[in-house]
Amino acid sequence: MSMLDHPPIVREALRFRRTLERPEDLVATFRSAGVYLECVSEPPTVPVVHVDDVPWLPVFSDLSFLARYRLQRGETGEVEYLLLTGARLLDGYLPGMPPGTGVLLDPAQEHCVALPALRGITPSSIAVDRDQPERPVAAMSPYERPVLRAWGGTL
Repeated sequence: MSMLDHPPIVREALRFRRTLERPEDLVATFRSAGVYLECVSEPPTVPVVHVDDVPWLPVFSDLSFLARYRLQRGETGEVEYLLLTGARLLDGYLPGMPPGTGVLLDPAQEHCVALPALRGITPSSIAVDRDQPERPVAAMSPYERPVLRAWGGTL
């Protein structure tokens, strides 16, 4: 699959990973993209993974990436999923998740990017830096390390 065959969010994630510039372009592209969210209907849940004690919601730009992720985790068989826009995920689903939950786009892929629970990405009401003065990265333990790693120290 050539670069041009990938969805715009994958191309933007690759660009961001190469340059660490214009994170607002990444967020805007994510908000307009369709993404797949694994879910379970009984009981209604979505899988959350923890990295450095921070909860992250894995989402996928393509069902093949979801399938590969599940295989790497040793999970087989059918999977239930939702298809929704990144905006609906960030604004509608994240507020119901554990506090501080960020989004991992296409985990285990070369273009994987993290969208931490920060102002400008998630609604201000759930952003971990909502009570912090304006600054480039939320310096709030336990969020500082994964945010610095995900965003290269700037946002």
